[in-house]
Amino acid sequence: MNYNNYPSIGIDHKIKILQNVLATSLGFNTVDFYGRTLRGIDKNGDSLSPEVMISSTESKEVYYDDAKAIGGNVFFIDANDHITKDGIMFTAKIKIVFMLNLNKIKSEPITDAQAHDIAVKQIQKTRSVTITGLEKGLDNVLNDFNTENIKLQDTRPFHIFAVTADLNYTFNCNN
Repeated sequence: MNYNNYPSIGIDHKIKILQNVLATSLGFNTVDFYGRTLRGIDKNGDSLSPEVMISSTESKEVYYDDAKAIGGNVFFIDANDHITKDGIMFTAKIKIVFMLNLNKIKSEPITDAQAHDIAVKQIQKTRSVTITGLEKGLDNVLNDFNTENIKLQDTRPFHIFAVTADLNYTFNCNN
């Protein structure tokens, strides 16, 4: 399912466009697509967890949950610092995070390298970001968040990776 019912202004406008394209073009079955994560307090109230907006008023933790999306999740993380030279065009370092069950996203199981290839090629086709790298592993990808309670960390068929990129956006006219 594509959860794209959130306000679309500035960076969120650009992310929503990319999210919608990926949701329709990746061909990943049973995967949920979300926008930009927010830094929320976890259920125990003692550490940060990634939360996403699922509507304009409701958010939820975005960890892998095979009861809801057996193929996994795709979501975005932005760096805290967004730079600008002119006060109009901003550049944010982002991660497009893929938290997947490689046995469930296609009709046949795929390898991690195949998932990387599919993701990178589709992101390149959008021409909406400049790809800067690829990160693998739970602790690398979600390094700003508490990951202690996540079971089955990077054990086949579960795989987490992120395509890192620079995203340009403005606050004028939702560019």
